[in-house]
Amino acid sequence: MIIGIISVLLSLQLEAIIINRVFSFLAVFFISVQDAIPLDFKMPAFSHTPKVFHHPNRVLFNSRAFELEVFTDFPEKELKSVSLYYKTDVRPRFMIISFDPGSNRYVYRYDPKEKPANQIIYFFTVSLNNGAVYATPIDSLGTLKPIMQNLVDPVEYYKQRATNRN
Repeated sequence: MIIGIISVLLSLQLEAIIINRVFSFLAVFFISVQDAIPLDFKMPAFSHTPKVFHHPNRVLFNSRAFELEVFTDFPEKELKSVSLYYKTDVRPRFMIISFDPGSNRYVYRYDPKEKPANQIIYFFTVSLNNGAVYATPIDSLGTLKPIMQNLVDPVEYYKQRATNRN
């Protein structure tokens, strides 16, 4: 009888792992082939909630490390996973960074000196134990709208900023 209970628990854990992997694959697949998708194809909708929030940096420099951070207001016991998906012009496929759901802070530090790039595209997902999946940023219809930012040279940025003030 105990062996049966252990087997059931292990199969539920295996099922959860498989579901998480399938979701991750589908999210990356849909975003990666976005250019090849016909215009009449509808992306899967994510739920919108003010409980998942990300504020993008105004400018990202190509010579300084920066942080990509997401905030969530869900109770820790409800969180199944919190992830960052990002790609650059150098790496055309999305990389997945999984955060510890028990952590107080969900932040990834990207250093352009270690991974040079001219552009970064990214978004965040939050999965709950009840099966709900939230993403940010999304539009009012629930369609994922990844953030696309260019990494700029700080010298050129401040020169341009100085000329705009004059």
